[in-house]
Amino acid sequence: MKSRNPDGGADAISVMHVVDSAKSDARLAGLSLQCGRDGIDIVLIVLERLSRSTRPNVVLITGEKRAEFEASVFQGGAALLLPADASKLAASDWQGATELSVEIATKPTAIRGTVPIGGLSAALRYLSQNCPAQ
Repeated sequence: MKSRNPDGGADAISVMHVVDSAKSDARLAGLSLQCGRDGIDIVLIVLERLSRSTRPNVVLITGEKRAEFEASVFQGGAALLLPADASKLAASDWQGATELSVEIATKPTAIRGTVPIGGLSAALRYLSQNCPAQ
């Protein structure tokens, strides 16, 4: 997805992977890879607004590999920005995976889901080629 910046700056560019609805809570929409300030950002999109003051713990699993991160809530509580280490995993460990299991620690119950990530290599390559120079 490419959106023009109304202020004339760099366009916003992102690639979205939507959840597998049969394996996911209705509160999780998907995974977005987008051009960030320092490279490609990994963002989880949620349909349940979270408080911007929270820093929810997020567990991501591909195959036998498990990673845990503290996320930052932004975009009015509808998105969770993962730290740069998640981008490093997307560029390496996630390349051979077909799906990503997600668990976001929220109260009273966690948000869980599965995101098909086939084509992740092509998405990262596209973003690398089209993100504004850092």
